Amino acid sequence: MRFALQCYVDESLHEAVKAAAAASHMSVSQWLKLAVIGTIEGHDEAAFRDRLMSQVLFAATATEGLLLVHADKDLRTRVQVAHGKRLREYRERIAPTKRGA
Repeated sequence: MRFALQCYVDESLHEAVKAAAAASHMSVSQWLKLAVIGTIEGHDEAAFRDRLMSQVLFAATATEGLLLVHADKDLRTRVQVAHGKRLREYRERIAPTKRGA
């Protein structure tokens, strides 16, 4: 079960959060959730990786199942090709950042 948290902020804080989320390639909601978790639990990298990996594995498993039973039997192959292309583009984009760090 999930519950909503809500608060009102001024325009400058709204813009700052929106910019931070965009810089992290996340939605504002995702960014805020991680910020709240980090504040309450501390920035435990292992716990963060575990939560993230759990979500990734669920999504991958669900997607694989749907692709395997889809009527278009070539869809899975097309998705894999598109994924490979996007993954290469992503890795090329972050490579300079990693080398500079």
